[in-house]
Amino acid sequence: MFDTAWKQKYETGHARIDFEHRVFLDLIDQFASEAANSEPSRRLVRLCAELYKYADFHFFSEEGLMEDAGYAGLTQHHKLHAELLSSLRTFIESVSLDHFMVNQMVDFLITWFVTHTTSEDVKFTAKVK
Repeated sequence: MFDTAWKQKYETGHARIDFEHRVFLDLIDQFASEAANSEPSRRLVRLCAELYKYADFHFFSEEGLMEDAGYAGLTQHHKLHAELLSSLRTFIESVSLDHFMVNQMVDFLITWFVTHTTSEDVKFTAKVK
């Protein structure tokens, strides 16, 4: 099973971003728990849609904060977000067809969340503290 517990290393120091990241990780945790079942379910498919919509909202929100702060890395950060949404769409399309892809999606989401939060998001929050 994947570790989806909140860790201090995920803290960016920006209250709103950290709050949204906690919600995002909670959705990943719910998805991972449901994915541990042997068959794709209606709830799993709904959680896929919720994850996508929340990711899209969070990225829009985060990019708005970056724009307001005049963050020079906004264009590159937006590209990273667009890549995640594209990959997430690909996984979501496969979920009802292949349970193995569900496990890959969980791994992808957790790896992306940890890597992006601890290496990319902190670049912005370090500038606005």
